[in-house]
Parts: sequence; structure tokens; C-alpha cells
Amino acid sequence: MECVFGLVGKGFALVVADSSAVHSILVHKSNEDKIMILDSHKLMGASGEAGDRAQFTEYIQKNVALYQFRNGIPLTTAAAANFTRGELASALRKVLTSA
Repeated sequence: MECVFGLVGKGFALVVADSSAVHSILVHKSNEDKIMILDSHKLMGASGEAGDRAQFTEYIQKNVALYQFRNGIPLTTAAAANFTRGELASALRKVLTSA
């Protein structure tokens, strides 16, 4: 079972994720990084299938960097969350309509 969670307190934020990559009863890796650094002030923790998780988090990371490169200002936390939610929703709808 995978676990990712975050806590926010006065003056700090804590993001925690387990580091194991398992499939059924087999442990593939015990040092998998499931927390992606989006920019200097944003982190994203993700769980799920290893390939899907890595591709999606890297896609979000690169698009957040692209936005900052094109516009000269970083995305706000709310804007980054909204972008991530929108991309995930459109990907899920695309899969459901093509099945």
C-alpha cells in the first residue's frame, strides 16, 4: 500500500511519501522518489503505477517551468493545482471515451 500525505503548520510544510515500489508481493525498489519538485516553492507527491506516476509528475513539472519561462512569473500554488487537476481530468475523460 502506498502512502502520500502533507501537513501544513505555522511557518512550515511537511510532505511525506513512502519510498517503496511494489507490485503484488514483489518489492522492485526500496528507494523510489514519489515527491517531485515543481519549482522553488512547490512540491507534488504522487502515488500509483510507477511509469504513469513518473510520466505525469514530470509532465506537470515541465509545464510549470514552461509557464514561468514564457511569462516571467511562476504559477501560484492554486494555479498549479488547477492545471494539474485539469490535465488529470482531461486524461481520464480521454481514456474513458476511447474504451
